[in-house]
Amino acid sequence: MDKSVFERIHQLQKNGFWFGAGRNKMTLALLKKHDPEIKSHSILDIGSSEGAFLDYLSHHHLKFTGIDIDENALEFCRERGYGDHVHYGDIKDIPFQSGSFDDATALDIVEHVDDDLQAMKEISRILVSGGLALVIVPAYQWLWSKNDVAYHHQRRYSRKAFRLLTLQCGFKTEQWSYFNFFLFPVFVFATLFSKLFPGKVKTSTVLKPIPGPLNFLLRQIIYLESWMISRLGIRLPFGSSMIYILRKTK
Repeated sequence: MDKSVFERIHQLQKNGFWFGAGRNKMTLALLKKHDPEIKSHSILDIGSSEGAFLDYLSHHHLKFTGIDIDENALEFCRERGYGDHVHYGDIKDIPFQSGSFDDATALDIVEHVDDDLQAMKEISRILVSGGLALVIVPAYQWLWSKNDVAYHHQRRYSRKAFRLLTLQCGFKTEQWSYFNFFLFPVFVFATLFSKLFPGKVKTSTVLKPIPGPLNFLLRQIIYLESWMISRLGIRLPFGSSMIYILRKTK
């Protein structure tokens, strides 16, 4: 994509209810919870895109590296001062030696990959023994819609399928939960409506801004979910995404 597109994505992710308020904030809170030594540890963010999550890591003075396969995304990150932190890299062939990182994040990345087993094996490989991986994936294959096609997803995951994938790669699950719990009924309704009336629903896009008052309300809802999962350790019973905190066992 053109660099101007990444500028628009960055603004929406920074201020939007899902990425900025929800996913990125919760990810950092969970990393800190499960890795008390995170201040001195190294973090690899896989699929950094325009660097919204890198901003979080930088703001908290953490040691991080990001990889992506889009050269324009990498150039956009370099222009924002992350030149020494970002590199070209594919999740199926991560360009670092085994055991190079203490923690790794793959936020809505694994579902894009044709060979998700190889991707998860690579995440495991570059972690030290006992290292931490935080992975977010979309939930429920029955919720597959044209939005998944538009976002170039290969699949959505059941709890059983993703757990089996992690076990094959030498991970044990320390914590997991569904996410987007309170908004799930709206998500299901919108998905089913689009399937029943495909000509009446437009494909959504991350480049479409949400009106301010609605964005504020959605931010409060996602803040609440983030607090419930990261602070209280509550496992939400359903949601449109799943978040896994995984420990490398071998």
